[in-house]
Amino acid sequence: MSILFYQKPKYVPQVDGPLSLGSCQRFAERTKDCQAPIPPELSFEKIISNKALPPCSLQDFLDYLAYVTHDAENLQFYLWLVDYHRRFRNAPREERHLSPKWNFNNPPSSPACSGRSSPAFGCSDKTLSVLGIKDFETLEEADISTASTVDDFTSQYTAAIGTLKFTELPVPDTLHSESTRQNANSYQPFRSEINRIVAHYISPGAPRQLNLSYKDRTAVLHAARRTTHPSAFGPIKKILDLTLRNQSHPNFIRWSICNGNKPWTMLLRTFAVCNIAIGFLIAILLTLSRASRWYRLFAALEWWFGITTLIAALQGLCVLLLRRRTRELRPWEVEENRPRFGVDAEEAALRHSKILYEETKSRWPVKMELFGPPNMSPEETWMDAYRLKPLFRKTLEKEVPTQEEGLHLMQNKIVRQAEAWAFIVTVVLTVFFTALPKGKLY
Repeated sequence: MSILFYQKPKYVPQVDGPLSLGSCQRFAERTKDCQAPIPPELSFEKIISNKALPPCSLQDFLDYLAYVTHDAENLQFYLWLVDYHRRFRNAPREERHLSPKWNFNNPPSSPACSGRSSPAFGCSDKTLSVLGIKDFETLEEADISTASTVDDFTSQYTAAIGTLKFTELPVPDTLHSESTRQNANSYQPFRSEINRIVAHYISPGAPRQLNLSYKDRTAVLHAARRTTHPSAFGPIKKILDLTLRNQSHPNFIRWSICNGNKPWTMLLRTFAVCNIAIGFLIAILLTLSRASRWYRLFAALEWWFGITTLIAALQGLCVLLLRRRTRELRPWEVEENRPRFGVDAEEAALRHSKILYEETKSRWPVKMELFGPPNMSPEETWMDAYRLKPLFRKTLEKEVPTQEEGLHLMQNKIVRQAEAWAFIVTVVLTVFFTALPKGKLY
């Protein structure tokens, strides 16, 4: 009986207004049940560590956020933060001490030296104590690692993320004025990279500005100016983890279940309704005739096939594509519609943010550039190309294999559910029409 009431992950609406830690925590409590139907093979950890296969890979997740929900900056910043946390932890000990851990409840005093002075640069212990860097020799790895709570990166989760191979990008300091370069904070590890991240994701009006509340944005901006320790991004880390895990991930799995594009799905629904109508026409004509009532059983074939197709199509599934273990390409995946940024818009956006495009390319496990223009540029040509494409070409897009077994099992459950309900409805209709007396009109 459980197959009759199987449900795919429920749609989780986005939070209205800017994201805050309190709203995200309440949001996570309300959406716990949405993750129940998701198998372990498609868990958030599996996808974010790039262990799931298409169409549920990390690249597919990023594409979904970029072209469907239009909030890919959440995942882009999240991937960078996980990688930065690991790189900071592996940095030389004397460099880490230049960026003490940040406590948002009790911010430390100025943590930086006023010149090129630190233990590595000849700074005395007395100077360090004045600057607020205490217990220099006893700073433990635990001060750099985050707390092992649900909201933070646990050691197990960090180990899963470790399968991703990131390359550290040398980022030249092009964002600061001469006076800023003289500031002692510039000698903190990864300072120029942090400056770029702030300018690109956190500052008001940034090209990929995160949807943060004013309070959290101001607190993180203040912390990032004082230290490059990963704890400076603590509020953002918790907010993005809650949002991606409890809202973006269930919606992505729900969306991935659909193996046909919208025009093809609408065609399937129309075809299914026509089959059901043909079944009723056969049953009615045979009931009004002098033919044996057992001929009315032929209507059952049309009913069962039509109802099965209709229920599956309402879930975004094509039974034929499922049996062939394929899916249709998304509009942005089609070669002739390949997403491209307009050159003029790209250069203008980069010039506005004072970032040179050639200096921001990095090698990630996904086709992602950490720095660049906004994720959805109005100059993207693939949208116009898709709108101008004839309807019959949209319906018959190229097919690609569905490799993820966990997703295929979820799709199979939905189709079996459709077949079961179609069987029940068909039996009821067949018994009803078979029991009717002959009309004997012809």
